Amino acid sequence: MRAGALIRQIREDLRPAPDRLGGTLRVTFSALLVTVVMLTFRMPFLYIGPYLVFILSQKDMFLTRAAAGLGLGAALVASATIYLVAWSAWDSGWLRITLWCTIFYGGYFFMRVAIEPRAILAPLVVVALVAYGFDTYPDPNRIVSSLGWLWAILGLVVASTFLTQWLLGAPTGIEVLRGQVRRALVAVERACLPRESGSLVIHHFEDLQEELHDALGRVEKLAVAGVLSPVQGRNCGELLRACLTALEGLSTAGRPVAPEFAACVRGLRRAVLSGRMDLLPTRWPDVRRLPPHLRGAADALEAAADQLRRPSAVSSPRAAAGFLRDDWKTNPAYPDFALRAMMATIGCYLFMTLADWNGIHTCMITCAVTALAGVDAQMRKQSLRMAGAVLGGALGMAAVIWVVPNLDSLGAFLAVLAAGTALAAWVSLGGERISYAGWQIGLAFYMTVLQDPHPTTKLDIIRDRWVGIFVGIVAMRAAFVWFAPEQLRGSRQSGQA
Repeated sequence: MRAGALIRQIREDLRPAPDRLGGTLRVTFSALLVTVVMLTFRMPFLYIGPYLVFILSQKDMFLTRAAAGLGLGAALVASATIYLVAWSAWDSGWLRITLWCTIFYGGYFFMRVAIEPRAILAPLVVVALVAYGFDTYPDPNRIVSSLGWLWAILGLVVASTFLTQWLLGAPTGIEVLRGQVRRALVAVERACLPRESGSLVIHHFEDLQEELHDALGRVEKLAVAGVLSPVQGRNCGELLRACLTALEGLSTAGRPVAPEFAACVRGLRRAVLSGRMDLLPTRWPDVRRLPPHLRGAADALEAAADQLRRPSAVSSPRAAAGFLRDDWKTNPAYPDFALRAMMATIGCYLFMTLADWNGIHTCMITCAVTALAGVDAQMRKQSLRMAGAVLGGALGMAAVIWVVPNLDSLGAFLAVLAAGTALAAWVSLGGERISYAGWQIGLAFYMTVLQDPHPTTKLDIIRDRWVGIFVGIVAMRAAFVWFAPEQLRGSRQSGQA
């Protein structure tokens, strides 16, 4: 990508969006609250607390509760796994390595075949975080103590996040969904407005697409949780899919839009936003008379309007989605993926242990969090991880060298912490292209500034993090790119983990 195009894309990713400022304030306030409590009680792992705020603070209260439940479940599974390894293999190196191989292979396999891979990723990251302690601490009691503190920090972060969202008025899932539907309908209507030049361009089309896919996922989650009834979930999903089809058909410049089609879209928008179904268009233009790029959009929007006219209709029962993919027993790509990811992770573990450099233990975490289904998706997330760590570490180093030594009060220190947190939170609340980089900016900044309960000028921790991320990326590239068959290297699948 050229420098000019990259700068324009970054500017687009950083522009204000609905509730982005509010979300930034909530994350910043919650991170400061967690930091103050941890400093007061001199809790260890000081940088982990405010970082967990980024993970739990979702865009609405419903997803925040879901993330908190997932985090507590992941902590429970990871604790049981670590206790089992400590009990059975504390004094046996070969058995411990065998157990790590089994655990990581099984984790990567089920992460690849699970419908919701984050449910497997979360405990796997905790295991990768604690694994280095088996070769560092002199007895298993330190492992147990560390896990106890992680539970205490998680509880503090959950309480702080819920309190902050309640005090600062975080939107509910329904409110966020309404805003997304409103913006989708407005975008479709604006794209249909006649132009004298006969051309049209949908601004921020990729952002609209991303928001519509996010809205469809939110509809599914709200329906599963019972917040939306089956009829509401069906109608809302049909309407969002219709808007997505319409925007795809209208996204190319230089194509005229029939005025009658634009009028129908305007009527549909007014009916949905006002809640008056009597305003729905009764007649749609003849599809055969529309330009080719509008026919699919007209069919989709008309079908959505028909669904809205029948609010009492109940969709046919759909088989409940299972936890695993249908072909999880027969697809050879899944065990191959698990084996490659496991070898990369264990390779990092052996390199770290043989080099006696436990500070780079983030190399194992890098393998876990970037183990996505597609090679392109892996490389994109690895780039975001490295870029965020470098930027956040540079900001932290600047604060440690030039700012923190001149501070003489807790308030001034919290102001510096708030500035770094706000920057990281603003980036993390962007689209999928940059949100993960925001998490890494925050973590690297905290690791540099919050090393101890007192001001410090040590910089080796951020150096080790950079080296660890680099080692993890090299291991994953070796497993999935450099020593992979051509068909795997050429894969362009998209995956989430």
